[in-house]
Amino acid sequence: MIKKYKNDEILQLENEDPIALVVLKNGHLLSESKFCNYKKVFIKKGIFSEEFLFNIKTIESLRNVRNSEVELITDKKEAEEFLKNNKELLSLAIKKRIKMLVNMNDKIATDFFTKKNQRRLAEDFKTEIEVEEVKKIFKKIYKYNWHYFSDDFIQKYISARELILSEEYEEAYENLKNIDLSNIEDKYFKAEIEIWKIYCLYFMQNNNYEKMLETLHYKYDFLNELISFFILNKSIKDKKIDSNLKTYFKKGYLIPAKTVLFFEGEEGDWSFLNVSGSVYISKFLDNKEILLNILTEGEIVGEIAVIENVQRTATVFTKTPLQFIYITSDNLESLINESYLLGRNILKALIKRVDFQKKLIANTDLIDKTKVLINKYSRQRLNKFKLTPQQFLNLSGLTMDISEFITILSKNKISTIRPDGTLYFK
Repeated sequence: MIKKYKNDEILQLENEDPIALVVLKNGHLLSESKFCNYKKVFIKKGIFSEEFLFNIKTIESLRNVRNSEVELITDKKEAEEFLKNNKELLSLAIKKRIKMLVNMNDKIATDFFTKKNQRRLAEDFKTEIEVEEVKKIFKKIYKYNWHYFSDDFIQKYISARELILSEEYEEAYENLKNIDLSNIEDKYFKAEIEIWKIYCLYFMQNNNYEKMLETLHYKYDFLNELISFFILNKSIKDKKIDSNLKTYFKKGYLIPAKTVLFFEGEEGDWSFLNVSGSVYISKFLDNKEILLNILTEGEIVGEIAVIENVQRTATVFTKTPLQFIYITSDNLESLINESYLLGRNILKALIKRVDFQKKLIANTDLIDKTKVLINKYSRQRLNKFKLTPQQFLNLSGLTMDISEFITILSKNKISTIRPDGTLYFK
């Protein structure tokens, strides 16, 4: 259905049920989100109210600026098909949502630190901090035996994967053989290296791959958790891999537990879609950690790097093995063109992340906020995180006395304190 608007007519209000997927055909249309502190006029091109696809209330309001002509797609199947056939518009929508998310995060962080007379911290939060200072605080809190994305063994693994993509199997195999795993405790990463060695041998027509594959099954009981193992199996059985596996084959990697992906203050030119694992987003100020978020499967991390090269605004690290899709501003559109589902998942993740924050902020009571966090992560996963009371408070966005916090959760039979001082959710 095509509709034309004049004057300052409003198409859609923020925080309402979306009426349709809105496609701008002509004219000028204002997209505004007060919650995200976002405002932009789109000219002759764009899609809006993408929440329609995911049964989520709108994050943006839409208002005609000048002679807007839009198509309203009210059938979800038709809306999905439209996006699938218009991946350029999908890419534009993703970039719009990234900007919304970035603005929202800045707003929430500023609001958090200006509460309860924490204005100095708010100023520090906005101040660029030296990378070496961040590393110093990180090491003081988390001690040693951590890996870094720039470490030689990780970069050799990535280099080998790129060689495999170019079908240079012998060189890739040599690179994998030369990776020193003597100081690596993570069994998942060790299995990952073995899988790609076997992959290389298979395509080198070296029969040793069969014996190595048999040994691999014997050594590890978690192989079905590794995407690379599915790729190997399908390749050996000469079966076609689907678009999701193709995307991982081209730009998917496994990073060992206890790895820092990037530090605050470093130059940022890449982001990633978390496929499996948990990623911690923290600021390190005054010799303390301020946990901003924990991102899990399906969420995008470091998203601002997709639209502009900037210094990292937080430190990102994983305590568990992490499988992810490597995304840059250069490869985003090609990845979406190859896999509509990947683009859709990124769009959904961005919208859901803002929707989650809306729900979290809408609830001002500790118990209600705790329920929102439990609903997102589950009690089982929260217990695996082993969060301190202060970390949980940071996630909730509340500032209150720790003793009072512990008492409230204990009285309501929500959580107790473990001997190590972390929270256990009942």
